[in-house]
Amino acid sequence: MYPDPKRVRSRYAALNLDQYEAQLIDALVAYTGIDKAALLRQLVLKEALETLGVADLDLRTVPRQAS
Repeated sequence: MYPDPKRVRSRYAALNLDQYEAQLIDALVAYTGIDKAALLRQLVLKEALETLGVADLDLRTVPRQAS
């Protein structure tokens, strides 16, 4: 059914935020119009790529919206 079954998003990660952090994310969701889960995924993956020093690579797993 899927070209690459490993690309199916079925893993779950919980993220605990305080009130101010949650308000910031909610404001970003309202500003961008991106679904909260998708936005958080983009931000986490973008930060991970930057931390690993490979943020300049053209990886199709992180949409350009996170830039």
